[in-house]
Amino acid sequence: MTTSSGRFVWFEYVTKDAPKAQGFFGELFGWSTKSVPMPDGAYVMIAAADGRTIGGYSDAPKGAGNTWIPYLRVESASEAAAQVKALGGTVVKPPGKVGDFATMALVADPHGAELALWQPAKPEDVPAPGVGHFAWTELSSKDPAASVAFYTQLGGFTSKAVEMSGMGAYHRLESDGQPRAGILAQRMPQAPHAWLPYVTVASADHTAEKAVKLGGQIIVPPTAIPGVGRFAILLDPQGGATGILQP
Repeated sequence: MTTSSGRFVWFEYVTKDAPKAQGFFGELFGWSTKSVPMPDGAYVMIAAADGRTIGGYSDAPKGAGNTWIPYLRVESASEAAAQVKALGGTVVKPPGKVGDFATMALVADPHGAELALWQPAKPEDVPAPGVGHFAWTELSSKDPAASVAFYTQLGGFTSKAVEMSGMGAYHRLESDGQPRAGILAQRMPQAPHAWLPYVTVASADHTAEKAVKLGGQIIVPPTAIPGVGRFAILLDPQGGATGILQP
């Protein structure tokens, strides 16, 4: 039995240099920041150009790299964390209160990809993806079949496999009849087993060019996916990966 809503509702960038990351993404996507007081210090939220908060920045532990962590909304963080352990995952940070906002736990799936379990204190709206908002997230997995089994049980998703030219099977996770996330096999042996979010952009080509001018790199150039749109994957100046999607 799942304790999840089957939706990723927040994305947090864990970074070694928050000001540098904020500057890069602010220029690239038109994001601004909003500081919110917390018991253990201020938390910096990401605000899209329309003013909606869509994510946040946090400091990376010593020795860790820059990466995105998606937040999966759950009915009970404690029950979901227990389910993660039962399914072979790890509880990195046990459930705890996040001010008056929610109860949260940080966990990792059986192959090490981290995600947060988010139990909001009151109902929260998830805005429809617009330019500058997160539109998608996907997992580059060492074992796609095992990952699909883990997340369908944890998140209450159903899965549908779609053959992608040159990529093999792409497993689409769905809830309430809507696609929510994807799982595919790692393209390169050295690639991390990790979640990669995609930000909606007006033009994948122009955004990719801008990322390079701002000191980033393009690791997957703008590419068309029939029926979906045009996507690219970039590295920011600190080496963290982010996807962009032009619907």
